[in-house]
Amino acid sequence: MRRYRVSGLIGLLMVGLSLTACVASQATGPAGLQPAYDRILLAGDIQVAEAHLRDFGYDPGPVDGVFTAETQAALRAYQRRYGLPVTGLLDDPTRRELLPGLVQPGIVR
Repeated sequence: MRRYRVSGLIGLLMVGLSLTACVASQATGPAGLQPAYDRILLAGDIQVAEAHLRDFGYDPGPVDGVFTAETQAALRAYQRRYGLPVTGLLDDPTRRELLPGLVQPGIVR
């Protein structure tokens, strides 16, 4: 009986993993880009970054504090334009340029 439970559990796990992979592969935005994450950011930080990107003439999508593929594409364009490493992430060099008032030395959120 125990042998059937283990194999059944493994089967369910495999189905769950394959469904997760299918759903994750569908979460794309413009040009097939997928959002990427470099650290846990507060929605407020993302929203301010989106607003600043929009002010600089980039289209991050809705300014709603949700990091999407559109936000990533706008960040890549911003990074390319200002000579930053093109990662598509709100990494430290990008935050220092885009959000100078929110980044304080020695403080990590």
